[in-house]
Amino acid sequence: MCSSDLQSFFDRPAPAGYLESWRQILEEPAEPTETADTSVLVFRVHREWLSLPTAALVEVTPARPLHSVPHRKASALAGIVNIRGQLQLCVSLHSILGLPGGPRPGQRPGPTDDEAGDRLVVLERAGGHSVERWVIGVDEVAGVHRVGRSDLRPVPSTVSQAAARCSSALFEWQERTVALLDEARLFEALGEA
Repeated sequence: MCSSDLQSFFDRPAPAGYLESWRQILEEPAEPTETADTSVLVFRVHREWLSLPTAALVEVTPARPLHSVPHRKASALAGIVNIRGQLQLCVSLHSILGLPGGPRPGQRPGPTDDEAGDRLVVLERAGGHSVERWVIGVDEVAGVHRVGRSDLRPVPSTVSQAAARCSSALFEWQERTVALLDEARLFEALGEA
């Protein structure tokens, strides 16, 4: 096909009703589609399966030695940990949620700890001119998963007060009930630690 034939092909008039049918199609509002639109990190603290939006996630790293903070014995602050050469505050999510266990200063991770799945999760939230960064210890990380909005259900009043305080919804994942932690409430609780 030469260029003049191609030009005449594109310059020809549209068939009857063609433009009207496309106008109607383009004017119709888009139908909402159910998509898995929430990306979350699923992890375990004691026997509770929890998740956090990946927007708050910086990294997941193997457990590392914690160093104690003087005069902070009765708080949820577990200690200070070295993450990529920077000292970060590590808070016990176990303590915040009222669950047994959690990271402790002086606890040295060994091969058995790594096999058990102990991990440190680094979280970050930008606000105004500052960045708030925390490290939490978890017992196991299952990975990043996507959850549809229709799969989320409200937190019942029977959930323990501490867990309900930080949870915004529940969903089913691999025959387990997982609590979706509310990022804003969690950072508030971490700040109070």
